[in-house]
Amino acid sequence: MVIPCTGMLARHRFLAGEGAIALLLAITSMRCAHRQIIINTSPSVAPGLYVESSAAPAVGTIVDFAIPPAARPYVQARSGCSGAGWFILKPIIAGPGDRVDTRGDGLLLNGRSIAPMPPAKDTAGRPLPIWRACRMLGRDEFFVFSNRIPNSFDSRCYGPIQRAQIFCVRLAIITW
Repeated sequence: MVIPCTGMLARHRFLAGEGAIALLLAITSMRCAHRQIIINTSPSVAPGLYVESSAAPAVGTIVDFAIPPAARPYVQARSGCSGAGWFILKPIIAGPGDRVDTRGDGLLLNGRSIAPMPPAKDTAGRPLPIWRACRMLGRDEFFVFSNRIPNSFDSRCYGPIQRAQIFCVRLAIITW
């Protein structure tokens, strides 16, 4: 009777596990290259892995969208880059037909108080843009907002986003 060497068996299993991890990383990197899977590190949406969804943007979904034109000067001042080709990940809280009001001390949605307006300056002392208006959203407009952090860089800063700016709806695969 031959007794297998447990050290050799453990080493073989370890190498098989390493191969599976390498394969998973290769597949993930190929999918990430086409933005099918993204890694979010921003605290305004739960950090984690998000996959592209075929769902249409709607209130309650998380969307991945191009940096709005009104936000580009701030992004340029903060990063030194124009933000071209960069994306923001945020939940939609209002859509076509909803009334948003940011003229006072807080965000009102359909007359209901949602949250205070962000501070005038970011944590580094740079002035934050603030969108001040009261109006009903058009048929291709969405208002994005995160209540996870008080100074979230969302539509309170740059206004509603257009459907054409949205890359896709995102679903969390895993968050941490």
